[in-house]
Amino acid sequence: MSELTLGNRHVVVVGLAQTGIAVAKFCAARGARVTVTDSRPAAALGDGIAKLGGIAALELGGHDSATFTGADLVVTSPGVPDLPEMRAARAAGVEVIAEIELASRFLHPDATLIALTGTNGKSTTTALTGALCDASGRPTFTGGNLGTWPLIDAVDHPANAPGGLIVAEVAGFMLEMCTSFRPKVAACLNITEDHLDRYKTMAVYASMKTRIYKWQTQDDFAIANARCPLTMAGAQASRARNLAFDSRAPVTTGAELSRDRNELVLKLPEAAVPERYPASDLALIGTHNLENSMAGYLAARLAGVAPDAIRRGARAFTPQKHRMERIAELRGVDFFDDSKGTNVAAVAASLSGFPQPVVLIAGGVDKGGSYTPLCRVLAETARGLVLIGAAAPLIREAAEAAGARYPIRDAGDMDDAVAQALSIAQPGDAVVLSPACSSYDMFKNFGARGMAFREAAQRLGARRLDR
Repeated sequence: MSELTLGNRHVVVVGLAQTGIAVAKFCAARGARVTVTDSRPAAALGDGIAKLGGIAALELGGHDSATFTGADLVVTSPGVPDLPEMRAARAAGVEVIAEIELASRFLHPDATLIALTGTNGKSTTTALTGALCDASGRPTFTGGNLGTWPLIDAVDHPANAPGGLIVAEVAGFMLEMCTSFRPKVAACLNITEDHLDRYKTMAVYASMKTRIYKWQTQDDFAIANARCPLTMAGAQASRARNLAFDSRAPVTTGAELSRDRNELVLKLPEAAVPERYPASDLALIGTHNLENSMAGYLAARLAGVAPDAIRRGARAFTPQKHRMERIAELRGVDFFDDSKGTNVAAVAASLSGFPQPVVLIAGGVDKGGSYTPLCRVLAETARGLVLIGAAAPLIREAAEAAGARYPIRDAGDMDDAVAQALSIAQPGDAVVLSPACSSYDMFKNFGARGMAFREAAQRLGARRLDR
């Protein structure tokens, strides 16, 4: 597909949200006849219809198989499942692709595409990598599944030119619908239990994540987590040059921590000596963030970002909201908002190696996994545990079965949870909201949950530290 082939072609865009709107406008601007279809009725789409500005035909409240089979191209938004209508389109010989696949076909061959995925940490790592690249002074685009700019927006960005840097977060359900997506630098941070309602088995889930490496060549770089066999297997199966990162052991090529854990050590291909970067440059907490930072540093260096720019970018970087963000302080107790920690593996990784004793606020809608890995980490780090939401009894049961020696309390709402957590905490401790559950029993989304946590801390008199 090229810019010329969109002219007068019928393109069906599935999903009328931020990405669908961007794709529809992109295709219409290049002469395509666009139909946008969404299973939701018009009343549930907010201002999405108005944002289209009349450039597309609309089919709302359901999908019409004839529209799909009569299209020249079907482009899916993130999160859209493999619909019966999409399968019918394929059977009719119609190409069905993800938005990132379409975008990649319009990227300049001399711009560098960096793509990052993983179950946990990909948004923070993508944002950090973008900051490192931006510090180089070269035109830089940072987006994808990050939630701000879909990758299709990179096509008309100044970074889509020789020497430009394009950094994209991608998800398994985006890679699922790709057929040639080829980043110059690809990283899969980790693969742990998640989205099994969609993929059913870990093997299938891992196969979707590691498609990030599938179309790479020997001219490209595949970065993988040395502690995650699933990511390593995916990278090693590709034709790309492999690099690994490991927070606990040396690597041959890739990134590791120094013995005192105060430096990130990069061993780049064909480099005579390792490069060393102070961990103190980073305003990120926990071993998992050091691991993810190693992936980001590697990606930026492999894209040609100079070491001095890496350090500038790292020192200027601030964590995204609701991702282990230090947001307040009261009487020597720090408050961290990690509301984005919505699965057990993410929270266990966040708390492993945490530099302070923790009073954890957890709970919400249970996602079906075991809480045992979290309880193992809490045995080493917890000052106390405060539970909220529908999953509270399940987490309590798991903690008690693991022999918890810290107080466990139940709270009726966020104000109650924060007050109880503060009553347990001692000076030098941290109160951390990292729920290990989704938010929908008590809050609209994880962002609303994080804001409720911040506001509760402030009502107790905490000094605000966030932006």
